[in-house]
Parts: sequence; C-alpha cells; structure tokens
Amino acid sequence: MAPAVRTETQLERTLGLSAALMIGIGTMIGAGIFVLPGPAAAAAGPAVVGSFLAGGLIALFTAFSASELATAMPRAGGSYHFINRGLGPLFGAIAGIGNWLGLAFASAFYVLGFGSYLGLLLGTVTSLPTLHLGPVILTEAQIGGILAGVLFIAVNYVSTKGTGDLQNVIVIGLLGILGVFALLGFLQADLSTLRPFAPEGWGAMLPGTALVFVSYLGFVKITTVAGEIKKPGRNLPIAIVGSVVIVTALYGLIMVILLAVVDREVIAGSETAVAEVAGVVFGNVLGVSVLGVVLLTLAGLLATASSANASILAASRINYAMGRDRLVWPGLNEINARFNTPGRAILLTGALIVLFVFIGDVAVLAKSAAVLHLVVYGLLNIALIVFRETDGFSYEPVYEVPAYPFVPILGAITSFGLIAFMDPIEILLAFLLVAISVLWYLAYARARTEDESALARFRRPELVESEVELGDTTERE
Repeated sequence: MAPAVRTETQLERTLGLSAALMIGIGTMIGAGIFVLPGPAAAAAGPAVVGSFLAGGLIALFTAFSASELATAMPRAGGSYHFINRGLGPLFGAIAGIGNWLGLAFASAFYVLGFGSYLGLLLGTVTSLPTLHLGPVILTEAQIGGILAGVLFIAVNYVSTKGTGDLQNVIVIGLLGILGVFALLGFLQADLSTLRPFAPEGWGAMLPGTALVFVSYLGFVKITTVAGEIKKPGRNLPIAIVGSVVIVTALYGLIMVILLAVVDREVIAGSETAVAEVAGVVFGNVLGVSVLGVVLLTLAGLLATASSANASILAASRINYAMGRDRLVWPGLNEINARFNTPGRAILLTGALIVLFVFIGDVAVLAKSAAVLHLVVYGLLNIALIVFRETDGFSYEPVYEVPAYPFVPILGAITSFGLIAFMDPIEILLAFLLVAISVLWYLAYARARTEDESALARFRRPELVESEVELGDTTERE
C-alpha cells in the first residue's frame, strides 16, 4: 500500500491566470462591499470614496513589491517566504505566524458572515435551528459557518485545482450580480447627494481608510500559492496588481452609487447598506424591491464564500512553508500522496477556523488581522530593498518594481503609518501576537534554523565566500 503522505519541496502548478486573479478579487470583495459601506459612510461621509481609493493606493505600492518578489521566488508561503529569505527567521516567524493566524481569524469571520447571509436567505422559507451543546448555544450563523467551513476545508484538502475552479465560479457570479446592481444604480444616481463631500472634515478620510483597509488583504494571498501557479513570471504580476486595480475601482464605483441613490443618513452605520439600496434600485426600475434584496443577499453569500475559500487556501500554505523551513513542526510540510495537497497544514488551519467560529465573536480579531497584515506589508517592502541592495544572494526577478526605490519606500511608510489610525484594542492584540511570535522563535525555532537570509549574508560576507569556495571545489571535482 502506498504511503499516505510524501515530502515535497514543490507543489504541483495547477492554477492559471484566471484562478490567481479570482483568488485576489474574491478575497477582497467581501466586507468592503457587504459590511463596511454603512459604518464608513457614518465616519467620513461621501469622503469615504477617497478612503477606499487611498486604501487601494497603499495596497498598490505593496502589490508592486509583492509582484517582484513573487517572480523571483515563486514558492508556497508568499510574503512569509520573502521576509524569511530577506530579513531572516526571526522576522520570518513574525510574518508567518502573524499572517497565518490573521488569515485564520479572517476565515472564521467570513464563514460566520456566510452563516448569517444563509440564515437571512433561508428565512423566507425555513431557518437553521439553534443547537444546544450543554451550556453552549450555537446560533444559526455559527451552525451555517461551521457547515461552510467544513465544506471549504474539504474542497481545499481534496484538490487545489478544484479550489481554483470553485473560486472562478463564485467570483464570476458575484461580479455579475454587482454589475447589474451598479448599472441600474448608475442610471438612478443623483450626484448632488454627494455634497458636502467631507461633512466630517478631510481629517476623517484617513481614519476611514484604516476602517476599510481590511478590504484589501486579498492580493498578497495570491503569492502564498505562487508555487502552484502556472507561468509565474507572467501570471503573478498581472494577478496581483490587476486584482488591486479592479477591486479599488469597483469599491469606488459602488460607494458613489450608494451615496448618490440615497441620502447618507439612510445607510450610515448599517451593515446591510448594499441590500437596502438594492431594494430601492430594483424597486424603482422593476417595481419589485424584494428581488434586489434577495439578489444582493445571494451576492453576500457568494462574497463571504469566496473570501473564506481563498483565505483557507492561503493560510494553509503559510504553515506548510513554515514547516518546510523548520520554524514550526516539519510534518506540516508533508503532501498528501493521493491529492497532492498539504493535507496536514490544511487540517490544522481548518481546525483553528472551526474553533474560532465555535467561540463566536471574531470581529475584533478579524480587524486585528488588518494590523498584522500592515506589519507584514511593511516588512515585505523592506525585504525587497534588502534583496536589491545586498550582494551574494541569487535574486533574479522576472518582473521589477517601477520607480525603485520610491515605490517600496512609500509602501513601507504608508503600511506602518496607517496602523496609527487603527483602534487601540486592535493594535494591542496584533502586537501581542507579534510578541508571541518572537517568543516562539527564541524558544523553539532558533535552535532548529539557520539564518541564511540576504541580510545575514550582507552582515557576514564569509557565508558568501564559503559558498563560492565550495562551488569552485565541486566544479574542479
């Protein structure tokens, strides 16, 4: 009988350009459209359109840097792998653990959202029952979330290609519904409702950007599956940069339509603003407002499903890569011989997600994930500069960042700078996880890993000299 697992250093390349693009778009079109427009409009008024555009610009700086790094090192792990190879295992541990847990938090948040939308959709026919497990009562959102989580974990476990195909179907359906809504809304838009544009003052725009930036976490997820993307030198930059540009434009358009169809006060603070405006839009055009509510509720289901599916895929590749580098248990680097997927990494990630859904309220943890990602984005831009400015490391990207070094410098400054506009509790939780990552490195990983990063080679030229001497000896033999 064949063994259940085999150890691999490279996963099979089964994801094409469309699948990679859909991973980025599908992960980002979630909270940004279906949860945050109402709270963001309450905080900044019509100027929240600028908040979304500013968030997209900050993400775009890092997207360029991530594209270069991904074409130079198209391996599983993405931003964790780049930081680990550029800055060393200490920063790799911070990026890896923070990114992995941040994605697990976000995945739990997404499947809980899926459960809520499922309950809303089924409410017209039936409803999911509450479940009593001793003193614990699971709500219909939790039950639906756990069912959805198990389904997406199973899809990821069985097939990476199946995951990509599912992502394509979900995102195409989602974009189709949003396209119809945007077209009908545009025909009814009254731009005079956007005045005054900044009723809370222009100073509210950056706090608004901090609020909505959780919407832009998806593009770097593409790099976590770089080892499974066909023609990475061509497809990775198009997918990474393209997903940010498309989603930023879509966010800006949807926000303009929302605020131009109804007054700001109608949607301010609402977490179902899109569905409410859809009722108005479809009611004015077709005379059937419930159709718009149902369609956008279905879109909410597709959006949360897409975000959860892509996040599970990306999160499992991070602990798979950390196992490969011995920053965590090496057994996580084993690949299932039957399905050619990192089965143990997927199951561990899935177990955490189900646990977080079982606990229930992960909204603060999901927002803390945004702070963790901003820390990782800042380190990623610094890693690119280290690779470019140090010698003795094989670094040959197919794609290069435009306007170097200004783009990665701006990427680092804006990523770290935006953290200052987050809520204190979210900053505290995020940096607590950073501290835990440092302690984990010192207690476990330090003795099991060697610092062979570009930064270490710059500080210790003898590492490069010894490799050159070894290469000369091997060539003579």
